[in-house]
Amino acid sequence: MNTVTALLILLPYCVQAFAFVVKRPLWLRMGLVVGFALELLYWIYIPHELQYINIVGTSALLLINLFQGVVLVRARHLDSWSDEERFLQSTAFRSLPNVVFKKLMEIAEWKTIGKGDTLIAEHQDVERLMLVYDGTATIHLDGKPITYLRDNSFIGEMSFLTGNPASATVKAATPMRLITWRKSELYDLMAKEPDLKAGLQTLFSYDLAGKLSKQNVRQPKDS
Repeated sequence: MNTVTALLILLPYCVQAFAFVVKRPLWLRMGLVVGFALELLYWIYIPHELQYINIVGTSALLLINLFQGVVLVRARHLDSWSDEERFLQSTAFRSLPNVVFKKLMEIAEWKTIGKGDTLIAEHQDVERLMLVYDGTATIHLDGKPITYLRDNSFIGEMSFLTGNPASATVKAATPMRLITWRKSELYDLMAKEPDLKAGLQTLFSYDLAGKLSKQNVRQPKDS
């Protein structure tokens, strides 16, 4: 038995044994992944009567532990999210990959708006894309209310897409909490993340369809 063969026999079991000693589940899974990868090299390198059976079995164990490791990493990533981010990811931004959504929220700013405040003004430039997190806004065209916006509705998305001034005025009908993004920062992020661009276009389409479906304006009562 040469040195390489001896290492291929002993090293996988040493790594797997060490993995079971550590207390953290993620390190356990990663240790097992490395151990099974080394064991797979052994079965590929050393001819054996049941070589292919061992290769298939070890490969299966490797993939199972790799999958479990990914699940644990994702769970740790989600644990770092706020309650608001969890809610948004499961509702308004459920079509975005988690990593992309997290990057989107890193450049977001939260704002509290009073009743009657103007969010965007007709024929004026719009510097931010906004999303209603809580509260209700009314859209006014030529000074007349035409529809309303509630939770998970975008404000200023048409100006964001076209670069044109606002085509209508939006005012807060109740106290509101908004998430906002500077257009310049969002453009830069979209250039780096193609999934974000495609995801936002889909969200804007759904949002526009929802706005068009509202035919009657109802002024909400103060809560």
